[in-house]
Amino acid sequence: MQNQLKRHILLVCKARHERAAQLGEEIREWLEERGHKAHLVEAGQDSPFCTDDLDFVVVLGGDGTMLGVARRLVGSDVPVLGINFGRVGFLTDAQPENWREKLVECLDGHEPVRSCMALRWSLVRDGEEIQAGAAVNDVVVSRGSLSRLVCLDIWVDGQRMGSLRSDGIILCTPVGSSGYSVSAGGPLLYPVMDAIGFTPVCPFLNTISPMVFPGSTDIELQILRGSTDCYLTVDGQEGHKLKKDDLVRISGLPAAVRFMGEGTCFFERLRSRGFVLQGSVGNCTGEMP
Repeated sequence: MQNQLKRHILLVCKARHERAAQLGEEIREWLEERGHKAHLVEAGQDSPFCTDDLDFVVVLGGDGTMLGVARRLVGSDVPVLGINFGRVGFLTDAQPENWREKLVECLDGHEPVRSCMALRWSLVRDGEEIQAGAAVNDVVVSRGSLSRLVCLDIWVDGQRMGSLRSDGIILCTPVGSSGYSVSAGGPLLYPVMDAIGFTPVCPFLNTISPMVFPGSTDIELQILRGSTDCYLTVDGQEGHKLKKDDLVRISGLPAAVRFMGEGTCFFERLRSRGFVLQGSVGNCTGEMP
């Protein structure tokens, strides 16, 4: 890609965040001064944007804002660059102070793009699909406000695994494995893997342990009698109330989301976010007996 090519860029800023909105306006003006087409919107379900002629999207926000935008880009082949205005920043690669150099690399075509898998989910009720969508982090079936167990029948690639009584179950992508899943005792998955994490939440009598399935696996969860208050949650941002006999289907979508930037080393991110101890090379923090 050459400098003279004109790009169409969508800027999405974190909702009700003054600094993100100010920087978004500054970036929009900077891009238009150089002949590029740029639009600025605030993040939210009602923010209208069409991906048909977009070259890439720039998100000014944290991981929550990135998830909301990336979910809408699943399968579109439009890459997204994140400028971090959040706390954790697992999905964002740029900082507000170095946005110019990052955008120059993106506009020149020098910024690498990495692809990650997503999940497709659907909700079937009385034999009819009533809801469907994609998830970048995870799909969760869990109990509501009452402390009652969720009762599920689990099928994997058409084979019955068994029934589970628990507080819920988490199905996550490798990118999403560092969120709710790992907090519930699930494994950390390397981000570029093609795999689905399967993590029961407080299973009764520890009947089923966390597992990892190939990304091509089809998983079905049927809501059984006794699940009085049960919900389907997508990326922690979309919620759907479930009923007895509802069927939730989840499958992998390979290379469905594209993130711009090399990204910080996975293990450095784990260290900086407190998942593993920092320490120092060749040094143990504890004393030998």
